[in-house]
Amino acid sequence: TAEIPETISALLGSCVVVPCKFNYPDREIKPTDLTGIWHTTNRDIYIYHPDSSKVMEEFRGRTNLIGDLARKDCSLRINHLKKKDNGPFIFRIEIRDFDKYSYKDKSVSIDVQDSPASPRLTVSGEVKAGDAVTASCSVSHSCPTELPHLIWSRSGTTTNQSEELPNGQWKETSNLTFTATNSDHNQHLICTAKYQQVTSVQSSKILNVTYAPVRVEVEPESTVVKEGDAVEMQCSSDSNPPAHGYQWYNITGTLLSEERIYKLHNVSRHTKALYCAAINTEGHKNSTLGQDQRGVPPKHWSTIRLCCRNHRGELPVPGGVQAR
Repeated sequence: TAEIPETISALLGSCVVVPCKFNYPDREIKPTDLTGIWHTTNRDIYIYHPDSSKVMEEFRGRTNLIGDLARKDCSLRINHLKKKDNGPFIFRIEIRDFDKYSYKDKSVSIDVQDSPASPRLTVSGEVKAGDAVTASCSVSHSCPTELPHLIWSRSGTTTNQSEELPNGQWKETSNLTFTATNSDHNQHLICTAKYQQVTSVQSSKILNVTYAPVRVEVEPESTVVKEGDAVEMQCSSDSNPPAHGYQWYNITGTLLSEERIYKLHNVSRHTKALYCAAINTEGHKNSTLGQDQRGVPPKHWSTIRLCCRNHRGELPVPGGVQAR
């Protein structure tokens, strides 16, 4: 009996390892009495033979028996895969002075693919600003000596691991850990897999990062305000989810309104500064104190202190002069 997968997927130009286990009647056999051969459906056409001169030309130098026959391991490696290396291929064991047998009912075919599949990309759980986030990127391949290189679009701490899977496949995984910020929101997290054949494929996910309001600002409806006018001011912010509540305060901390838009009546140079706060499920943030009186005219009169100088110093002129 033999254990050989029916089909193995492999990348054009890469290598493939065909896992193979076989059995034979228990008896004491020297390893030197064993000869492992791989052939096509025609028993006389070899893709691997210990005597390389017997191997068909298109496979010569590209195949190796990497299994230990003494341990009943008949695994085969094919390098530099070509499109026509699709098989089916059959393992044959020859035991000197005992038996010869081809496992015809356990042939293997190679599915030679022109390009690799896209990486599998996952991001763990809900992503909140300030929290550590772990993303995982993995690809399967058939060549354990030519590992695909996994590259992340974002900086962070990475760990890599390789795992052997059934049916001649290996899995390469890269885990990325980073601290999420509001700048990561709506950004593409990209994982690129690069192969020895100068082939690369990638997968991406758009990050949904929740964060408390930032850049809270007071925006007046007009940049020019005349004394005595009324002006509407809007509280704006950047947050995810969007702010669901707003509060307006004056400089003394008195709550003025809980609407996004606040209307200030009878603006004058004496109007005190005020600020707004934006609130969402992640927290809240205040704007800076704001007061915009561009266009408010100056006082009609101001006091100017006049002085005269003599050689003994400066003497003030009594009183003051009011100037327009």
